[in-house]
Amino acid sequence: MSRVSLPRWAVTAALCLTCTLATCSATTMLSAGASTPSTTYYACLKNGTLSKVSTASHTCATGYRAVSWNAIGPRGTTGAAGPRGAPGSPIDISKVAILNWNGWLGVGNHSGGSYGFNAPIGIAFDGTHLWVTNHGGNSVTELNASGGSWVRTLSGGSYGFNQPNGIAFDGTHLWVTNVGNNSVTELNASNGSWVRTLSGGSYAFSTPYGIASDGTHLWVANYGGNSVTELNASNGGWVRTLSDGSFGFSAPYGLALDGTYLWVTNHSGNSVTELNASNGGWVRTLSGGSYGFNAPFGIAFDGTHLWVANYLGDSMTEFNASDGSWVRTPSGGSYGFNAPFGVAFDGTHLWETNQAGMSVTELNAVDGSWIQTFSGGVYGFVDPEGIAFDGTHLWMVNSQGNSLTDIPTT
Repeated sequence: MSRVSLPRWAVTAALCLTCTLATCSATTMLSAGASTPSTTYYACLKNGTLSKVSTASHTCATGYRAVSWNAIGPRGTTGAAGPRGAPGSPIDISKVAILNWNGWLGVGNHSGGSYGFNAPIGIAFDGTHLWVTNHGGNSVTELNASGGSWVRTLSGGSYGFNQPNGIAFDGTHLWVTNVGNNSVTELNASNGSWVRTLSGGSYAFSTPYGIASDGTHLWVANYGGNSVTELNASNGGWVRTLSDGSFGFSAPYGLALDGTYLWVTNHSGNSVTELNASNGGWVRTLSGGSYGFNAPFGIAFDGTHLWVANYLGDSMTEFNASDGSWVRTPSGGSYGFNAPFGVAFDGTHLWETNQAGMSVTELNAVDGSWIQTFSGGVYGFVDPEGIAFDGTHLWMVNSQGNSLTDIPTT
């Protein structure tokens, strides 16, 4: 009977059945060159030495113990997550996709096609699909987030789209603000079917732009009415319209929820209003001084702070959600802000669209430091406005380019 060598893990498995490691021969701790990790081995063991190693079962001679083992055991439980790794390298522009009317990377002419993009402006993610409002086309386009393929374009008939602008997802339905006829359209996210169109009466929609949902209620910013309308997401029922002087609304546009409070940007008032989401009560209005608000549009919450895009100030303002106190106002230099419009948070970084600069700026949410600015031909930015994060990618709406730009964040 000849001696054979085995991998340490295999011999250890066999020896545990027959003897202690202290009494076993070191000559069994060599390499056997297992063919696959899932192979079952059979051998005869005597005095710490294995012989007749084979992948087929066999009988051992008198005085030898028959042993067998698998090259790999069952999967153990998943360990705890490790600490956050160091920031990755800048995004490779070769991995950026530009979704045009007719396909990827600008293939074909930029007209027609199933996407139907026409002055797109708003964008929302429902967990699987992206939905884009076509302000100039009176339609909404649905795409697969996984690859950007077209799903459907909704228009005409009962939808009642008229210069659609803002769009929000409540967990089941999509809600679209129609600037052209002062209404809000509700859609079923599962199939794009029309549910209802809200308008008139106590809704008091007036040039409705921004819209936000907490899953139970929706809030609509009435840019032309200096008010905010609250709706019941379950049935579209009117809850209240906030409009008196103390709110400080002045051309309200962007909306963001922090879990307890609703924050509203006042484009003409150079301010931000904080409301209690539970009852619509006014909390405070931030303006002046170090805030540096200047025609603010977009706003986003990062879990601790709020970030506001100052369209005419070429800057962003960061403040504490807990008390509204100012943190910083990044501007100038490498930031490359130029008519900043939309803002999105990806869990680590802030992303901001520069409408006039045809670019997107990425910031570190921890300290507001500049990371990089994306611009130039490959990105295809043309009047970028709306922006959304789907968990792995950022999607930017190019209003005058009738396209979407997709940038992976990993």
